[in-house]
Amino acid sequence: MQINASGSFKLITVAGMLATTNDGFWAVRGVEAPKKIGETKTIEAVAYDAGSEKNNELCGFIPGPPCERPGVRDPVGSEGYVHIHAGIHGIGDLAPATFDWRNPVAEITVRRIH
Repeated sequence: MQINASGSFKLITVAGMLATTNDGFWAVRGVEAPKKIGETKTIEAVAYDAGSEKNNELCGFIPGPPCERPGVRDPVGSEGYVHIHAGIHGIGDLAPATFDWRNPVAEITVRRIH
């Protein structure tokens, strides 16, 4: 993906949802952009739990693959705060051997091209 910026662009923030969760996401925030043309910077992102839904691991509440249930929510019993995600434990419909992870969960590489 290419992002164009002008002015005093200095910091990068990016986030994305972990598809096989109900409220898991990865993020990096406020990373200093490369200064010279051609310079790259690689950042590892960890998984966070948004704390907005109960971690029941039931397909009835997971919008992405393999469950494909967009628009569903289970907020009763949510933590109410953001924290490092504990992964998939097999308490619902998801098998940890297939769907669990260990941090980091994403690697972001930024290259200055202009």
